[in-house]
Amino acid sequence: MAVVACLETARGTGVSGKFGESFTFTRKWIVRVDSPLTPRTLISRAPGIAFGAGHPDFSNHKAMEFDCTEESGDGMMWSITVRYYIPPVDNTPNPSTGMPVDSWSGSGTTITIPVFEDKDGAKIVNSAKDPLEGAERESSEFTLNLTKCYADLSWSPIAESQSNTVNSSTWNGSPARTWKVAFKSASKKEATSSSDDTTKSYWETTWEFCYRAETWDYKPWDVGFNQLVDSSGTPTAGGSQRAAVLGADKKPVKAPVALSSGVAKAAGSAPDALTFKLYKETDFTVFGTPG
Repeated sequence: MAVVACLETARGTGVSGKFGESFTFTRKWIVRVDSPLTPRTLISRAPGIAFGAGHPDFSNHKAMEFDCTEESGDGMMWSITVRYYIPPVDNTPNPSTGMPVDSWSGSGTTITIPVFEDKDGAKIVNSAKDPLEGAERESSEFTLNLTKCYADLSWSPIAESQSNTVNSSTWNGSPARTWKVAFKSASKKEATSSSDDTTKSYWETTWEFCYRAETWDYKPWDVGFNQLVDSSGTPTAGGSQRAAVLGADKKPVKAPVALSSGVAKAAGSAPDALTFKLYKETDFTVFGTPG
């Protein structure tokens, strides 16, 4: 039970289209076998076209559907019809793996975030240089969503090590620590291969990437009621002890004062913002490049 001959024919072929949609190209082959019991899957593979293979004239149109139809009445002659069109973004097959290729999409939302500087980088303080606590602004948060398939559970350690981390270097054209990734879901899928008789299992995973131009660092004001002092009580950045900051009346201050390297700044000085890296940094190249 084998394929004896396979010949592409012009009969029954053509192209169709509709405004705003992909063209659909049709190719057809006539297949002759030596036995009517020849497996239909073997017959359907005779043209050598796998799901996701590009059309010879329009490579962005992929082989997405096929029909195998008996032609001679005795099971010895068959026709194979393959239809090519531009695949849906979230269901483009990779001929070499049998799994869908990576799929990216984007979305946006508006959130409220703390703010310490204005659009020009000037610190937000009152006319007496005191920080204005509780200042907030609206921020448009841009999100990328990735659907990525894996042949096995190799996605699991990636999810464990990379979820809730930020990019360690430039990614998607943006500086380090501006993108934060979160693992969202994983589900096991199955697909029948068009190049052999097997059913392929794979894992479909989804990931979310959130962007913040000001980075995901935490930046509170460097203010407080205490400062660093040495053993004699003298304020110094290298001090190993702490003491209350005293006002002009030599009594502990009743409002937080601006600090620099752990020591109170001169009265009336504007505060600086501290920077804390709350999220672990990882290499985002494991997710590929959005596109």
